[in-house]
Amino acid sequence: MKIEIKNLKKKFNENFVLKDISLTIEKNKSTIILGESGCGKSVLIKTIYKLFGFDSGSILYDGKTEVDIDKFSMLFQYGALFDSLKISENIAFTDFINNKTNFERKVLSLMNDVGLNKSIFDRYPSELSGGMKKRAALARALYKNPKVIFLDEPTTGLDPINSDKINDLILEVITKRRITAVSITHDIKSAIKTGDKYYFICDGIIQDKGDCKNILKTKNKFFKSFITGAKY
Repeated sequence: MKIEIKNLKKKFNENFVLKDISLTIEKNKSTIILGESGCGKSVLIKTIYKLFGFDSGSILYDGKTEVDIDKFSMLFQYGALFDSLKISENIAFTDFINNKTNFERKVLSLMNDVGLNKSIFDRYPSELSGGMKKRAALARALYKNPKVIFLDEPTTGLDPINSDKINDLILEVITKRRITAVSITHDIKSAIKTGDKYYFICDGIIQDKGDCKNILKTKNKFFKSFITGAKY
């Protein structure tokens, strides 16, 4: 799915969080949204997901203003697994809450895809490591075969080794399944590895954009400051 955003503005009370956002999320590509905490990254993806409305501008989904949000899925920042449910029930949550019971084969297939052993099928999240929880959350996000997957800080809370493994897994999954992916992250290494195009948001507008492989070559002073931590 191709998503085109033009002159998007979103405010809460009288405060504009998104002041004038224009960007294109290409079909079957990985788009990275970068920016400091509070810059509007999360608000942007929730607006695309139709969890929020917006004040002006437009969002087109394959050229249309309306979209079936069942075509969307999200990997939440900390996984957001339900502690009281088994891993299999978490992954198949959309069927589990509707009292469907024939999800075992699909769950096992997805667990294999994300590198989880079938031995944890009946375990609970508290029995898993952080990396395994993230894999289970990714399997849940893929359960309904989405056209677009949103990834909210996918490497947060992971050590460098597990972060790298999750990056490899995300890249493999979105390439194999030909999914349109939209990630918000602070992790420059992750953005370079898993992304095709990037957009850098600062103060509610797009300050920089380009190919992820060229992130470190940016000449934008705001983005350079974000990358290096130095004051501009």
